[in-house]
Amino acid sequence: MQNLIVSASKRPCIDETEFEIVERKGVGHPDTLCDTIAEKISRAYSQYCQRQYGVILRHMVDKIALSGGTTKVTFGGGKMLKPVKLFLNCRFTRTYENRPVPYVSIVREVVEAHLAETIPLFARKRWLRIIDNTHFSPGPGVVYEADGTSRNDRRFFFDVPTEEFAIFHDNGLRANDTSTTVSYSPLSSTERVVLFVERTLNSPGFKLNHPYVGTDIKVMARRQRDRVALTLCVPFIASQTRDARDYERKLKLLKAAVNELTSAQFKRYRFSLFLNTRDDPTRSDYYLTLTGSAIESGDEGVVGRGNRANGVIPFTRHMSMEACCGKNPVYHVGKIYTAIGSLISQEIYEKLGLETYVYLTSQMGRHLSDPWAVLIEVSSRRISRADRMHIAEIADRHLADTRPTTRMIIDGELLLY
Repeated sequence: MQNLIVSASKRPCIDETEFEIVERKGVGHPDTLCDTIAEKISRAYSQYCQRQYGVILRHMVDKIALSGGTTKVTFGGGKMLKPVKLFLNCRFTRTYENRPVPYVSIVREVVEAHLAETIPLFARKRWLRIIDNTHFSPGPGVVYEADGTSRNDRRFFFDVPTEEFAIFHDNGLRANDTSTTVSYSPLSSTERVVLFVERTLNSPGFKLNHPYVGTDIKVMARRQRDRVALTLCVPFIASQTRDARDYERKLKLLKAAVNELTSAQFKRYRFSLFLNTRDDPTRSDYYLTLTGSAIESGDEGVVGRGNRANGVIPFTRHMSMEACCGKNPVYHVGKIYTAIGSLISQEIYEKLGLETYVYLTSQMGRHLSDPWAVLIEVSSRRISRADRMHIAEIADRHLADTRPTTRMIIDGELLLY
C-alpha cells in the first residue's frame, strides 16, 4: 500500500503509564441513547432496503438529538410533566422506484424498542414526541447552468444500483468526506474496569437484586500507577426508594457491592470509590429519578458526544473525534474507517502481541480502498521486516474490499457503540 507508514513507538504500553483517565456513559445516558438509537436506525433502515429493494439507499442519521422532559419526583414515586423530544435531524431516501420508503415507521419502531429495553419505566407512548426534521437535499456539488439544467443529476433520494454492487447503491464506494479516524487495541485495564462496572450494574442479574438502580450510570476512573479511584453517578429509582433513610442505606449497599466486584475482578489494583458526590441531604438534593435516566428531567443527548466506538472515552489516549453512529455503513468514512481501523488494530494485537494504534485518513471522492494515509503505530522499540510485512498484509486485506465490513455492521456483528 503506497500510503502506509508503520512506526515503532517509544511510549510505554498504556497499562505501564503513570496515570490514566477513562469515562464510560451508561446505556441510559442521553448521549449513549442517541448514539445507540442512531446506529440501530441506520441498521434497521439498511436491512429494510435490502429486503424490499435489494439495495442500501442513502441515509444519514448521525445528527439526531434528545431534549429532556420535566418530572416531579418524590421518594416513592413521581410524575412526568413534560415529554421528552427526539429531534430527527436526518436525511433519508424517501422514495425508490416511485414507492415511498417508510422511514418514520422504521424510526419509531427502533426508538420505542430501544427505550423499552434500556429505560423500561419510561412510558414511551405517552412521554415521547418524535420531531421529524428530516430533509432531502442532495448536498453540495450539484451546479446548475443558466438554463436551469445540470449535468450532475445526482439526487439524494434516488440512486440506481449497478449489478456489481447489487446490495449497495452505486456510489463507486468512494469516500463521502475528508476525515481521520483513530482505532486501537487492546483495551487498557482501566478501560476494562469502567466497562465492567457499568455493564455489571446495568445487567439483568444485578437489577434483580438491586431494582432501585437506574440505567443512566456514569463511571469516571482515575488511575495512578496501581491505584484506581472511581467516581460513579448512579440514578436511584423513586418507586424503589421509600425515603431519605432508605436512599442512604441503599447507597451504602451499592458502594459495598461495587467495591467487592472490582476488587475481586481486578486484583492488581487498589480501589477507592466515590458515589453520587453531589448529594446534599440538607437541600433534599439526591440523584433520584422517575425512570432511571436524566433524560426525563431536562438533560439533553446528541450523537457523538459520548463513548467512542469501543465503548469508552479514553482521555489520556489518542482517540477519534468522529461521530460514527448513524452514518451510512457503505461509504461514510467516519463509520467504515472506524470499523476497519478497529479490525486492523485488533488483528495486529492478536497475532503479534503489540499494542497498536491505527490512523486512517480519507480524501473526499477517493476510493475507500485507497486511503490518503494509513498510519500504524505499534508499541515496540523495533519492528522486524517480517512484522512490518505482516502488518502491511493485515491492513491491505481489510482495506482492499470494504464491503465485508459493511455487511458485519448491517448484520449487527460489529457494534460501534
